[in-house]
Amino acid sequence: MRLLLWIVVLAAVSFALPAFAQFMTVEQARDTAFGVGVDLIDKIELDDGVWEVKGHDKFGHKIKLEIDAASGEVVKIKRH
Repeated sequence: MRLLLWIVVLAAVSFALPAFAQFMTVEQARDTAFGVGVDLIDKIELDDGVWEVKGHDKFGHKIKLEIDAASGEVVKIKRH
């Protein structure tokens, strides 16, 4: 019975781990931000599965992005 329980637990954990592994890293979020026009990053943080990036473009204007951490898609860009 214990062996069966361990098999079930290990199977559940092995299915759950890939979901966490699919989130983009801070380095990938940074590279995405640079790719859409951010020249200088002031702040970057992960909040509820969304990378929030605040910085400036090459002209010195403020820019804020939101990047979906699971898909890597830029879901919002706001320029000031």
